[in-house]
Amino acid sequence: MKIFLNGLSLILPTALVLYVLVWVLKTTERIFGNLILYLLPQEYYITGLGFVTGIAIVFFVGLLLKLWIVQKIRDSFESLIDKTPLVNTLYGAVKDFFNFFSNLKSKENDIVVLVDTHWMDSKIMGFITSEDLKRFDFLDMEEPVVVYFQLSYQIGGYSLFIPKKNITPINMKTEEALGFIITAGISSSKNNKAEQI
Repeated sequence: MKIFLNGLSLILPTALVLYVLVWVLKTTERIFGNLILYLLPQEYYITGLGFVTGIAIVFFVGLLLKLWIVQKIRDSFESLIDKTPLVNTLYGAVKDFFNFFSNLKSKENDIVVLVDTHWMDSKIMGFITSEDLKRFDFLDMEEPVVVYFQLSYQIGGYSLFIPKKNITPINMKTEEALGFIITAGISSSKNNKAEQI
């Protein structure tokens, strides 16, 4: 039985990752492939061209966003979205989700922290997402920071205001910490042990 479970533990995650990758490839190929077929005769179309085009477009848009005028257009578009009920909630949630993980990866020092939970004599791992809280001067806290706590096996989590004295920065990469938390501690690296700073 143990041998069977060991095999299953390798096959299921691998199959899931491959399924997601194939779905992304097929979806991208279908969307951009149909777009290319409007411009290019079918006999010149090569399978995979849609996916390559999709990657190129995303990269090109990223380059355009460095231009001041494109940033202004984006800001105007987002201002219009903000005034549209329901759409602004969905757009904002998706954007914030990607920005959050992008910002986490761009920060390397003192981001992963342990927070004391005195009532259980334990600690919980989280990520400092904001330390500039001047607009929250009404908080009755000593040096408050915002710490995000990711829920295991879920997309959501909690953002809490916590006094800085109650957190302990640890020397751990954000990707490793995310993997550890999301899998409820199952995905822990034996080579990279967390150390207190």
